[in-house]
Amino acid sequence: TFRVRPDERDIRIDLVMPEAFTETGEVIVFGRRATGQAQALRNQQSALSVQTNVHSEVFNKYPDITMAETVSRLPGVSIIRDVEGGEIVQVRGLPEQFTAVDLNGQRLPTIQPEANQSGSLDIIQSNLVDEVRVIKARTADIDGDAIGGTVDFRVRQPEEKFEILLQGGLGNNFGFDNNPGQRTGITQLAGVLNSELSDEKVYALAAGTYFRQGRGTRTRLLDYDEEGNLRSSRPFDTDRLTKRTGFVGAIELRPSIYNRMRLSFNQSNVLEDLVQRQLLAENREFGSTVDRLTSSWRKERKLSLVALEVENNFGNTRLDYQLSFSVNQEDITDRLRYQFRGQPTQAMFSAAALAGLSITEAVSSQPLAPFNRLQDNLAMEEDVAIGSLNLTRYLNEDKNSFLRIGGRYRSKDRSFGRFSATLPWSSGTPADIAAGSSPPVPRDVFMEVPNLDTDALAYALKQRIAAGYAMYAANFTSQLSASVGLRYEYIEVETAETEQDTFRFNRNDLLPSINLTYRVRRDRQIRFSYYQALGRPNYATFRSQNDLILFPIDQYSNGNQDIRTTTSNNLDLTFERYGRRDGLITLGLYAKFLQNPTVRLSETRFIFDRATYHTTLINTESANLVGAEFGFFQNLSFLGGDFRFFNVNGNYNFNALGASSKALNFDSFTLPQAPRQTANLSIVCSNPNKGLSLVIAANYRDRIFDRVLDGRPVYRNALISLDFAADYEIINNFSIYLRANNLTDHSFEEWFGEPNDNAALLRSQANYGSWGVIGVRYKPGKN
Repeated sequence: TFRVRPDERDIRIDLVMPEAFTETGEVIVFGRRATGQAQALRNQQSALSVQTNVHSEVFNKYPDITMAETVSRLPGVSIIRDVEGGEIVQVRGLPEQFTAVDLNGQRLPTIQPEANQSGSLDIIQSNLVDEVRVIKARTADIDGDAIGGTVDFRVRQPEEKFEILLQGGLGNNFGFDNNPGQRTGITQLAGVLNSELSDEKVYALAAGTYFRQGRGTRTRLLDYDEEGNLRSSRPFDTDRLTKRTGFVGAIELRPSIYNRMRLSFNQSNVLEDLVQRQLLAENREFGSTVDRLTSSWRKERKLSLVALEVENNFGNTRLDYQLSFSVNQEDITDRLRYQFRGQPTQAMFSAAALAGLSITEAVSSQPLAPFNRLQDNLAMEEDVAIGSLNLTRYLNEDKNSFLRIGGRYRSKDRSFGRFSATLPWSSGTPADIAAGSSPPVPRDVFMEVPNLDTDALAYALKQRIAAGYAMYAANFTSQLSASVGLRYEYIEVETAETEQDTFRFNRNDLLPSINLTYRVRRDRQIRFSYYQALGRPNYATFRSQNDLILFPIDQYSNGNQDIRTTTSNNLDLTFERYGRRDGLITLGLYAKFLQNPTVRLSETRFIFDRATYHTTLINTESANLVGAEFGFFQNLSFLGGDFRFFNVNGNYNFNALGASSKALNFDSFTLPQAPRQTANLSIVCSNPNKGLSLVIAANYRDRIFDRVLDGRPVYRNALISLDFAADYEIINNFSIYLRANNLTDHSFEEWFGEPNDNAALLRSQANYGSWGVIGVRYKPGKN
């Protein structure tokens, strides 16, 4: 007697099976495991804690270029966008420094200097990644500095199949494109080769990408005095030519079904050539000035990671270990600026005239006189070495109960070199330029640059983190499973600055965690998690140096050796329902209680009559976040007919935020970079019979509190983006594709005060336009 359950109904069936014997030859049984998104959901369902897994067969249908844009479509995840695109990823509404970012389980080095702990993700192209895992509740074997969660990008790895992919496309940017000499074209190339080199023993993969994009941006930047009167206007336009290249290479050895070893290498580069033209009008008590500035520079970012992963199984014991080394470099090469001073007319300095000032505004009938030449060279390098080991002992034959212990050692070293010079003009330099015309684009280097690694080294930093943990996991019944664990982390930070005393400190933390899963039915489960976690300030904050020039123009950073680690207690309750055709519905409630969260304080200062912005990171007392998230992925086959080819994917996140600070006397103060609401909605049509795939995707992020500037809160506005993608197989293995991005061309704005407040003042506004690509893809069928 047994029961079957077709279409959610129980039916009792009684069978009588007589004995019978038949002699046959050898019988071989083949099994095929789930693959792609189906396997990603199986891993998500059986994971020890709540997480969201998405495979590349899903997100490669979207018109995303970087991984930050891809993960923004997942429940509980949002990104901080600017005119350069999606960069910073957040989990469950918390600031970016509370989100850990991994590549194949190994922590990425910080991409942006001085800004955050997680780094920007626009350097990683989405077609090099095979799967994204957003882990929202920590277990003991996960790094402790992940209050919001961990985003783990699993890059392409060798598989048991032959795969080849070639694609190329051309496109254009349709935004502001009337700058002299601006290039707006787009070129996209990608290729993948995956093969078995030795029968079930050796597998190899190589994948590469290239993306070139020319784009222009027009920006307005406004400053106000203490009474809210407009003090200066700085309209400028920027030409940006960006080249992104990426490569993944890996080889995997499988001497037996119980052992495997994988060696992988990842390289990502972003090279930007920029030209910026700016008109600066300052109206202050001691006088008024009008300047024209023209700047040009090259910005290059490189991320390299090599990793060795080994897994050994010995009966009821499993041993795995990983070694990785990564290098991140970010350089500014010869940022040269010409500053010309003109004779202002009084009419330029009315409030209306300043607010509407344009880059093409005429200064006066007098020629512009040379005033200053400025040169900056910056070089940052961060090296990260990681070694980790995990030993798992299964306590029964079914391997659903185990004890796991392990440890990890992470070493980070950073050096930051800078060279800055301000030179007056002398004979032999460009003469006055005509009134109203643009200054020449700087090309010649003013001064010889010293070695930024030695002679012009600003600081060198070290961070060492040693961790050990123990955890126990078990299925107590077919419905109830749990994991409990304790993690210990020790951190040591050392700064070694030029002409400064060495500064050191260390800290110890014990971080408990518990995760429970109750399976109401096979396809429905409830998860509960409690864990403690940390939010460590960027270790570059502990340097003593102030007014350190950064990569954005006129931005400076101050150190703060009194900064403290953020600690948190976290609760999570999630319901998951897994449906047919890889459907999924999730509903989550969570609460996070933080002590010593951080906020950025900025101050405006004037250097050569030019406004500059100097930022310090400080602690506030506490902050609380209570939130809810809802996500779904639903096939519409229940509507009948061709609706079976349609899927609707959406999510909504709401965060109730509160924070307290004696240093910030605001009526409403929230966590920086924390959106109150985020939402995504995608409609996907995939008809394999006609070889057609269509995707339309909308993304919404509510306004966010960004920083404090001159004692006033600065907010970023809410953003709505709309993207479209289409793929059509014209003949066997050949398809054409179309990608159209940022169709809404939403303005990126900063405000003093909340944007919807009548008393709010516009701080800056920028647009960068829509863009699209059309191309051809060749992908033979899989064996």
